[in-house]
Amino acid sequence: MSTEGIATPRVPAIDGEYWAIGTYPDLPEYTYSSGERAGEHEVVDHAIFQSADGAWHLWACVRGLRIGRLLYHWEGESLEHGPWQPRGVAMRAEAAYGESINDFYGEEWIQAPHVIVADGTYYMFYGGHNTEMGECQICLAVSADGRAFSRHTDARGFSRVFTGPGEARDPMVLRVGDRYHCYYCGHDTGSRRPCKVYCRTSDDLVTWSDCREVSWGGHSSGVGPWSAECPFVVHHEGYYYLFRTSEYRPPARTHVYRSRDPFDFGLGTDAKWVTTLRVAAPEIVQLDDQYYISTVEDLKGGVKLARLKWL
Repeated sequence: MSTEGIATPRVPAIDGEYWAIGTYPDLPEYTYSSGERAGEHEVVDHAIFQSADGAWHLWACVRGLRIGRLLYHWEGESLEHGPWQPRGVAMRAEAAYGESINDFYGEEWIQAPHVIVADGTYYMFYGGHNTEMGECQICLAVSADGRAFSRHTDARGFSRVFTGPGEARDPMVLRVGDRYHCYYCGHDTGSRRPCKVYCRTSDDLVTWSDCREVSWGGHSSGVGPWSAECPFVVHHEGYYYLFRTSEYRPPARTHVYRSRDPFDFGLGTDAKWVTTLRVAAPEIVQLDDQYYISTVEDLKGGVKLARLKWL
C-alpha cells in the first residue's frame, strides 16, 4: 500500500469524563425476580447511530434475562447530552427467521447490533447465534429511515447473511474504497481455542466473501476464548485502527492495533499494538471532526460515552 499522503501515526486516547446515554433498563417482565440470578441482567454490545430525522439512537444487547437476550432501545437529541430516553424492547430473536430461540442454554439469543448507512438505506447487522447446523450466524435487518427495521431474508426466509465457520459474533462494517469490510470475532476451532478477529468483504452488504483472519493473540490480551471480542475498526489519517476487547469487567481492557493494511493487525503478535484503553465493547462515532467512544465497563451501568482524541 502506498504511503503517500499518510500523516504521522496517531494513538487514540480518552478525552475527559464519561456521561451516560443509555441507563440501566427496567425489564420486570423479563428479569429474574428471585434466586441466584435475580437482577443480574447486563447491558453489553451496542450500536449508536443517527436516524434520517436527526435523532440519535442506541440499541444494546441485554443479557441474563429469563428469556435469554434481547435488544433494547434508547433515543436522544445529542451525543453531548444524556441520559437518553428509554424506548423499550427493540427486537427479539425469532425462530421464523432462523434465529436462535432455544440454544444450548435453552435461551433466546440475539446480540451485538451494528448500523451502517449506504445509499440512503440503514443496514443493521447483528448476531443470531446458532443455526440448525450448529454454526453461528451474522444476520441483517434494513430500514429506510433508521427507525423502523425489518429483517432481510434469503431464499429460505432466514435473516442470516453468513455463518461461521464455527462461531461468528460481534459484527461491525467499514467501507474501504469501493468495498465493505465486515469485521467480527469467533472461534474457528471450538470455544477452547483462541478468539480471533475475522474479516469478510462485500460489494452489496448482502453477499459476503470467505473469511480471513486479521488479528488474534499477543501478550496484551492473551489467547483465551474471549481475548478478541467486539472488534471495531476506524480509518484515520491513512491508518486503520482495530479496537478489540479482552475484559469487560473493571478494569476493562480494549487493545488498539494500528496498521496500513485493513486485513493485517497482527496474528499471534503485538507488533502492531499501540495502546490499551479502559473501555469495554466500544463503538466509535464520528460527528464532523469530533470522535466519541462508548463503554459498558461495569455491565450494570448502561452505556456511557466520552470524547476520543488522537495524540
